[in-house]
Amino acid sequence: MGLKKLFKPFKLISVARRSGVVTVLYPYQKPLITTEFRGKISIDASKCMGCGACVNVCPPNALTLNRRDNTIILNYFMGRCIFCGRCAEVCPVGAITVTHEFELASMSTRDLNESLVHQVEKCSGCGGGLGATRRKLQYVILHSPTAENYVHLCPDCRKKRFINALAMKMGARTENVEG
Repeated sequence: MGLKKLFKPFKLISVARRSGVVTVLYPYQKPLITTEFRGKISIDASKCMGCGACVNVCPPNALTLNRRDNTIILNYFMGRCIFCGRCAEVCPVGAITVTHEFELASMSTRDLNESLVHQVEKCSGCGGGLGATRRKLQYVILHSPTAENYVHLCPDCRKKRFINALAMKMGARTENVEG
């Protein structure tokens, strides 16, 4: 047994000589990147609707969604990203794509942040914030035509309109509570 351990390095050297050089002198030579390689993500601002589906599936919380006043801010912090690509898989409108970019070294963490700001639509009933962007509302209307009557209303105005419509259907006299 001891003799076998003694000759093991010589066996490894002979295997290495037969296979030749297998490493790349990075960064002087470009590494081999396959089509399946996953790097940082890219978010297309013209497609993103601020729904937050990507935020819900992000394991390391590299994607966050913040609501401030009349804006929804989608923030991507590359320093936390594990390049799993789950966000791109669940994006309903295909706004997120996985790139081959992996060289993300930086002297400042600010360089590793990307933010996308969306404006929130106003309720057509009371004028308050809906909590949804115009693109999200359009997406809902396209995929659920019955929601067209209620999509531009905040939850309180939807409730009032629905109760009023239900009462009118039952033949009850109601005040106009739509606002």
